[in-house]
Amino acid sequence: MAASRRSDHVSATTTVDIRLANLLLILHELRERTTLSRSDLARATGLAVPTVHRLVSELTAAGLVLQDEPAADESRLGRPPAVYRFHGEAGILAGLDVGNQNTRVSLASLSGATLAARSLPTAEIENDLPGALSELVRSLLTEAGAGEGRLAGVGVGVAAAVDPATGTLRDPPRHRKWHGLALAAELTGRLDCGVTVCQDDHLAAVAEASAHGTVPGAGSVVVLAVGFGIGVGVALDSAPIAGLTGRFGRIAGWPVTAPRGVRLPGRTLGDCLGSPGLVTQYFSRGGTGAVDDGKSLFDAARSGDPVARTVVAWAAREIAGVARALHTIFDEEGFVLGGGLAEGFDVLERDLLRHTEEFGLVIRPSVLGDQAVLTGALLAANSSVEPWLQARLTH
Repeated sequence: MAASRRSDHVSATTTVDIRLANLLLILHELRERTTLSRSDLARATGLAVPTVHRLVSELTAAGLVLQDEPAADESRLGRPPAVYRFHGEAGILAGLDVGNQNTRVSLASLSGATLAARSLPTAEIENDLPGALSELVRSLLTEAGAGEGRLAGVGVGVAAAVDPATGTLRDPPRHRKWHGLALAAELTGRLDCGVTVCQDDHLAAVAEASAHGTVPGAGSVVVLAVGFGIGVGVALDSAPIAGLTGRFGRIAGWPVTAPRGVRLPGRTLGDCLGSPGLVTQYFSRGGTGAVDDGKSLFDAARSGDPVARTVVAWAAREIAGVARALHTIFDEEGFVLGGGLAEGFDVLERDLLRHTEEFGLVIRPSVLGDQAVLTGALLAANSSVEPWLQARLTH
């Protein structure tokens, strides 16, 4: 009798697991293909039509699938079959870009529609990062008229190395108090959903290879992000390279060589090539214009300021040197210049080409601009959708 009860339990468990797997299989097909009939779903999944009928009814009752009016088809007799689509508004993803200077947050439905967004200075939230980010997400959910139960996943790109195993922040270049912060665990506990935390440059590379990015569909992408700071992201088949401890691409400590007779603001890329270093160099070379950031430096160069042009030419040469080294290592499909300096690509382009053309290296400016990390964060959040759907189907 005991053996029989154990056998019945195993059989029941197996049946439940198979049902759940089939429900998720149907949802996967609907998410990939927009609208399908029950016959279409049966062909795509290999399930019997009566089984599909029963499972689609369950998914509709759970609010995860909607029935659409079939398109008119005069070539066939009788009423066209009902078609179904995934209810993309049933769940919400949150993407966060926690930068050195600014933090951006965006909510999107599972179908990709932006629901709410906000930006604020990082200095306003640096003292309690997990608490502040959680409250930002909750505030935007309220603004979008959604409850926390609809939050399916969160992706975070942050200006720090991130331990891939624990989601703990390491060696942030500006906000040093974040070192050792277990951000992934903190946010998971506060928001009660799956949370993925990555170094910001890593997520930018994923975004640039996506359908929204500069090199959509590329199997290998290198992003050299130069703005307030500098870093590198590489994505292979849409997955970021993080390294054993998450420090991949942190090249701010690479050395630079000062031009003869010029005093640079430091000895590393981080000191000199970021926008604060370029502004300092502009004035140390005798510049007198209204230059206080990268944008105003490029504006001055466009207007013919000779010192600004000299500084920009130096920056282009340094960027090209870093790009050549990375290109030699990765032999990538697409190389993207991201960060704030990408906004001055029209000024940099001629000098960049002079130093890269013979190497067969083509550098493209990011089409995503300052939205690259946020886009990557939303893509990262998508990895939590299947567990969220599974939880919805088992309760």
